[in-house]
Amino acid sequence: MNQISEVIATLVHYKVVVRDTMEYCLPKDKYDTNVFKEKKRSILVEIEQPTPLKNIIDHSKESGPKLEKLIRDFYDEVYGDDSTILKLADDGLRVDHAQHLSIYKGVLPIHENVEAMIRGIIADGHKQKLDITTLEQCDRAEEKLYRGVSFMTLTNDLVKLFGDYNQARQEAKGEETPASRFIGNDIQTVIGYLAGVRQNSRITDNVYMAMQDDVFKLVDSMTGHRDLPAGKNFGDVIKETQAAIAGYVKTVEPEFRAIYVPVVKELVEQAQKNGNKIIPDAAKAATPAPEAQPIDMGDAVELDPKTGLPKA
Repeated sequence: MNQISEVIATLVHYKVVVRDTMEYCLPKDKYDTNVFKEKKRSILVEIEQPTPLKNIIDHSKESGPKLEKLIRDFYDEVYGDDSTILKLADDGLRVDHAQHLSIYKGVLPIHENVEAMIRGIIADGHKQKLDITTLEQCDRAEEKLYRGVSFMTLTNDLVKLFGDYNQARQEAKGEETPASRFIGNDIQTVIGYLAGVRQNSRITDNVYMAMQDDVFKLVDSMTGHRDLPAGKNFGDVIKETQAAIAGYVKTVEPEFRAIYVPVVKELVEQAQKNGNKIIPDAAKAATPAPEAQPIDMGDAVELDPKTGLPKA
């Protein structure tokens, strides 16, 4: 494994740790506490030790410190000892599922920033005519899974919020209330995150595009921009959309694992040869960290007080 491949592998691994935080947006009876502890450790270790990520941040001017702050804020809010989102207790890991938006607020921009770094390093590798084919394939496979998981969790939250919003309006006999307004703001945020995931994607294969199209057909129907298919109600369309996303994730996850596991194994073996250190030198010349900002939120969705739905 050449140095640039080693750098890409460590950054892909970091993307996986960040992405897997979205596991806590999927309700489960029980979460693995050991896995949680490892994620918690991994979020900060890459920016507190001389790793490729830390080197890129340190050799970036304004954007590097912004990205580091984004990561530290994410850690404090989601994984920190004072976090109200994820909390270890005697009976296991407790997850506050009312705070999913705080998880997305950190996961999505951090993942997109690190992905942008990797693309820059891959471009450098091509210029140097290095063989980085496997790492390039691994990165692409990770992105496909990341976007599938993002659409899965965000769509689930959108569906729940849509139901909560309409229930709140019905209980108020169609009138706008502070409660419905609050839910409506969360709907706007989730739709914006969905738009950002789509906008930043470089995946163009037809299987992915069909799944992505299904997601935004549902969004369009919810926002009044598209009629429901003839003979179908929202429940039908929601079930079909969620099934399409689940089917996509079920396909791409084993494809990702098949290439990622050997890459990580080789990375560990290489690190052991290096004295258990990841050589960061190749990262010094890499593209600087991109501007650490929230992903594009898309156009705000204004809710129609008469219909109880976002305006068309």
